[in-house]
Amino acid sequence: MLTRIPSLMIAAAVALAAATAADRVAAQGGAGEDGHIERIAAVVNDDVITTSELQARLRLALLAANLEPTDENRRRLLPQVLRSLIDEEIREQEIRRYDISVPEDEVARTIAGIANQNNLTPQQLATLLSRNGVPLSALEDQIRNALAWRELIQQRIVPTINVSEEQIDEVLTRMEANRGRPEYLLAEIFLAVDDPAQDEEVRQFAEELTQEIRRGAPFSGVARQFSQGAGATLGGDLGWVLSGQLEPAIDDALNDLQSGQLSDPIRTAAGYHIILLRDQRQANVPDPLDTIVTMHRLGLAFPPGASAAQARQIAATLEEVSETVRGCEQLAARAEEVGAPPTDAGSGPLRELPPELAAVLADLPVGEPSEPLRLSDGIAVFMVCDRQQPDTASRAQIADNLGEERADMLQRRYLRDLRNAAFIDVRI
Repeated sequence: MLTRIPSLMIAAAVALAAATAADRVAAQGGAGEDGHIERIAAVVNDDVITTSELQARLRLALLAANLEPTDENRRRLLPQVLRSLIDEEIREQEIRRYDISVPEDEVARTIAGIANQNNLTPQQLATLLSRNGVPLSALEDQIRNALAWRELIQQRIVPTINVSEEQIDEVLTRMEANRGRPEYLLAEIFLAVDDPAQDEEVRQFAEELTQEIRRGAPFSGVARQFSQGAGATLGGDLGWVLSGQLEPAIDDALNDLQSGQLSDPIRTAAGYHIILLRDQRQANVPDPLDTIVTMHRLGLAFPPGASAAQARQIAATLEEVSETVRGCEQLAARAEEVGAPPTDAGSGPLRELPPELAAVLADLPVGEPSEPLRLSDGIAVFMVCDRQQPDTASRAQIADNLGEERADMLQRRYLRDLRNAAFIDVRI
């Protein structure tokens, strides 16, 4: 039962406000956008959630989860969609209380990002929504609420968080101790259980979402619609997480997963987690492909219609370069002598280079030329002028991560307290 009555006096006052809200709905003419009779789905303090709002959000959730709009799917998703709308309304009331607003261009940029992730333009996304009976305003309202809530947390909670130098030192010590241990790239769908009476309902819903994702529903779309975790607006992305930093139950589940696999719902003290293991690696052990190289290249192209003799001459020139030139300055000077283009080829991680070239440069000493490499249009000698190992986490990055973890915990507690103090009357 979602209804909570703080006291008889408060309940009476809120009931009066709810009646006023109900009168407002009735005064609107009684019909929703799709022609059905407008009703109240839920009362949240002195505001209402209408059945047309609920149906629009339900269609959006079905579309985002790539589910057929069958009666069975609607029945299964409706309780959680309504719960999400109630939470949004609670957040919206707090947002209004502190006069938080979100620039419309930020909402538009977020929608454009969602469209791009689905290989659509914003107009194509709007057309897709309309074709499925979802007004664009339903998505805009959801995004606006999420962005404004994030801003509220930034203003009211983040300034209260203090990460000490001692805490950063503890993380650095732990990182060194954990060097070589498993580290996971994760995405999460989190469903809170704030009332033990809701446990079975939330567990069943978590299992249903897991089944739909395994049938092909996009994890990121499901996370955006249903997850109550901090990464929901990012499709549930949690980034890289070290083994031992998570709840023991989640750590245990990760031991049985391979990259790309989805966990069953995992119960923790806070609720249920559905975890997608996107990738894994050893902690604090740099990937050789992340090594950043500054590279020079002396290349000679074959002239159009080059004869075998001309090709042999080019090959001999570059053999001589490979055997005699040392250092990037000498390579640049030799390029000028033989009429080759400037040698500076820029810098970047090895993983961005063609695999064959990355393999050559990975072990090539700085200032030593490679063997001549045959290319599609000529022959080239490569040289590494500088090599930098990828940076480990800085103190600033660690402080940011600790602050984000603390902010996520506090914002969930904030919403829970607001929910517990609210008058919520479900009418359907």
